[in-house]
This record gives sequence, C-alpha cells and structure tokens, in this order.
Amino acid sequence: MRINHSIKNIFISILSQIIIILLGFVSRKIFLDSLGTDYLGINGLLTNVLSIMALVEGGIGISIVYNLYKPLAENNQSKIIALVQLYKKAYGILALIILVISIALFPFMGHLMKNGSAIANLSIIYFLFVAKNMISYLNAHKWSLINADQRGYVLARMNLLFQITTAVARIIILLVTKNYILYLSIELLVYVLQNIINGRIVNKRYSYIKTNIKYKIDSDVKEDLVKNVKAMFLHNIGGYLVFGTDNILISSFISVATVGLYSNYTMITQQLSALVGPILGGIGASVGNLIATESNEKNYSIFKVSYLVNFWIYSFCAIFLYNLLEPFISWWLGKQYLLNHLAFVFILINFYLDGMRAAISTFKNKAGLFVQDKYAPLIEGGINLLSSLFLLKFYGLAGIFMGTTISTIATVLWTQPFFVYKHVFKKKALLYFVKYGYYAILTVLVCFITTVVCNSLVAGHSFFALILRGIICLIIPNFIYSAIFYKSAEFKYLKSVISKIFSGFIEKKLSKKVKAV
Repeated sequence: MRINHSIKNIFISILSQIIIILLGFVSRKIFLDSLGTDYLGINGLLTNVLSIMALVEGGIGISIVYNLYKPLAENNQSKIIALVQLYKKAYGILALIILVISIALFPFMGHLMKNGSAIANLSIIYFLFVAKNMISYLNAHKWSLINADQRGYVLARMNLLFQITTAVARIIILLVTKNYILYLSIELLVYVLQNIINGRIVNKRYSYIKTNIKYKIDSDVKEDLVKNVKAMFLHNIGGYLVFGTDNILISSFISVATVGLYSNYTMITQQLSALVGPILGGIGASVGNLIATESNEKNYSIFKVSYLVNFWIYSFCAIFLYNLLEPFISWWLGKQYLLNHLAFVFILINFYLDGMRAAISTFKNKAGLFVQDKYAPLIEGGINLLSSLFLLKFYGLAGIFMGTTISTIATVLWTQPFFVYKHVFKKKALLYFVKYGYYAILTVLVCFITTVVCNSLVAGHSFFALILRGIICLIIPNFIYSAIFYKSAEFKYLKSVISKIFSGFIEKKLSKKVKAV
C-alpha cells in the first residue's frame, strides 16, 4: 500500500512538471521579450525578500506534519482534528504578522536595487507579492493534512490544471498588453481560486475536520511541538541566510538585471529538481509512516536505496546541466544572457550539494530530528553571508556562489548525517561519508568522460546539437552507473520494485480487457 501511494505521487508529479516546464520556457522567453531583464530581476528579488516570512512560520508546519503521521496511521480522528485546528489558528495569526512585517520592510526596497530605477509602480508590485504570500498560509493546514496522509496526488491533478491556466493567461497578457501589474494580478486571482477549490476537495475527503467542537492537544505532544518549533525557527533563519540572500546580494552589489540573468539558470535547475524531485518525494512521503512502524534496520535498508537513487538522479542531472545548460540558454535566449563560466560552475556545484542532501534530510525531518542540530543552519547561514561578501570583492558574482559552497561543506554536509545515523539508524556516520566521497568521485569522473565525448562529437549550439548532447548525456552516465551498481543490494531492490509496478500495471490492463469481453 505504501509503495502504491508513492508511485501515484511520483507519476502525477512528474507528468505535471513536464507540462509546466514546457509552458515555463515559452513564458520566460515571452517575458524577457516583453518586459526585459530588469523586471525579471525584480521578480527574483521580491521572491527572496518575502521569503524572510518563512522565518515567522518557525517550523510549526513541519512539526505538526511530523506529529500527524502516527494518528493518520491509527485513524485517531480526535488527535488529527486537534492538530489541524492548532495549525489553522497558528497560520491565521501568522498571516496578519506577515502583513505587518511586509509593510515595515517596504521602505527599504529602494536600497536593495542597484540600477533598478526603471521599475515603475514598485509599491503595487510589492504588495501583489505580499498578498499571494499571505494567501498561501490560509489553507496550509489542509495541504499538510493531505500530504501527511500520502494523498498529495489528489490535489496534483487540480494543481496541474491551475498551473496550466496561469501559464497560458500570463503568456496572453504579455503578448497583448506587456503589463507586469496585470500579469501579477491574474496570477493572484487564479491562485485564490485554486486555494478555494483545493480547500473544498480536502474538506470533502476529511469531512470530520469540519467541526465546531474544540479539541485539545495532549500535553506531551504540545511540549514536543514547542521544542521543535523553537529549533525549526533557528533552522529557518539559517536556511534564509543560505538560500534567500543570493538575489539580494546580487541586486545590491551588482545589478537588478544580473538577478534576471541568474534567474534563467535557477529556473532551469529548479525545474529539473522539480521534475526529478517527485521520485525522491514519492519515497519521502512514505518515510514518516516507515519510521513510525518499522525497525532501525528496515529504515536503514530503505535509506540506502534512497541514497543510491538520490546520487544517481543528482549526479546525472549535474552532468546533464554541465553539458547542456549554457548551450541551451544560447539557443533559447541568446549568448547575451549567459553568466561567466566560473559562476556557472559554482551554481552547479551548489545544485549538486543541495540535491545530495535530499535523502538524508527526508529521514531527518520525518524522524522529527529538529532540535539536535538547531544551531547548525544558523552557523551555515552566517558563514555563507560573510564568505559571500568577502569573496564578492575578488570574484564578483561567482564569489557569492562560492560562499554558499563553503558554508554547506562546513556545516550541514556532515551534521545532518551524523544525527540521523546516531538517532534513527543507530550506526556510525562514517558509513555515510565514505559512500558520499565515492559518489562524488564517480560524478566527477563520469562528467569528465561525458564532456569529452560531447565536445568530440558535437559542435555548435543548434537545436540538433542540443538533442545529440542530450542523447550522449542520457546514455553514458546511466550506462556506467548501471554497470557499476548492477550487483548491489540497493539496485536489486529497485529492480524488484519496478518489476512489481510493471507486472501490476499489465495485470490491471488485462483484467480490464477481460471484464470488457
């Protein structure tokens, strides 16, 4: 049952992302042609500035979701209702706090935009972003409930429809009006409608949460929540200093337009992560239930499978991006939209380092290990900010990304596995680091081989050249990894799962044909 839900989540999410990615590339091209890089830079800057609001959230959502796994597995409706009610109340208050903080931050926006004076109606643009940010909190308790219950695929279909609607509406508005405010207004309107309809779907599926009776949380659960929220608040501050400040530094010290150029790279890396993320996310959706019901050894065996999948996916993606991202941007938008090569290399290094945390982070969060390393993200964020500001003077844009690399290696790269191995698997974390080093060496070697073959056989940045590069990148890494890992226990487990999925699919089709006859 757990595997079936994971497969549904993976399939629906991947299908959704493929469609959204295609529309996203068309939309981005039209956006740049219609409004230019300054407005694209503002888009990225405001997203980062307002992501500071996640600090206010303080980890309430993650903590409550963690506490929902066991009641959902046991169908303990009173505990579920109590947690959902607490979540709803907390986020209603947070929405108001976010409004107040957003108003307080607005006067400082002018200081964060170097060479960005051409942006008209900045106040309207800013508060349209704020409105969307606030709305995202109003139904957060419902999304967490359905995701904790491993039923995220139920909303994914509706979300796909709304994402397509939003993308098409954006394209039409840009082509017809070239009006950025109308572009944001339509996006906000569709987002409000999406929240209303999805909210009704959750209410129908979990009708028992619609009650006027107030349920109280057990004192031990409440105590655990308070402890975890305090820890997650520190995690959020650290996370913001690492992932939320790059665009602000680029905008303040280089230019708003450079934020726009950088956002083309992040759009591609994020879309690729979103495309492959459901594979790990589908496994991750079942991890909370796994930890709550299975032994340490069983958890560790599943983690090793997740770790191999995690490496395979992000190693392949890093190799793929190294050989195709710059040629693709040259073909898609033009060479004038390329960043310098050193900055590009460190963007990929950070993409790989962040992606390789997926498996260990999933087990850490699903096991509720928020307190043990509560200061690590704060230290990581401080190292990132200071090293980025220092290296910026010598390496410019690349220096900002170097700071992120240094902070990741100095902190969370080793703190997360240390605590997961100690508290969840009851094993020494050295096992993790040996495997991590092995995976990193493989990635570099296979990337070198693939790049040599690509550069030897393919010339130019035409669409046909991109296709050839893509085929080479698809074949070489996957062939080498299949040959290396073919006899491993993790690979054999994956083969058995895939075999069950296909045999189940064929049986389902055959039974339908028999019934039709």
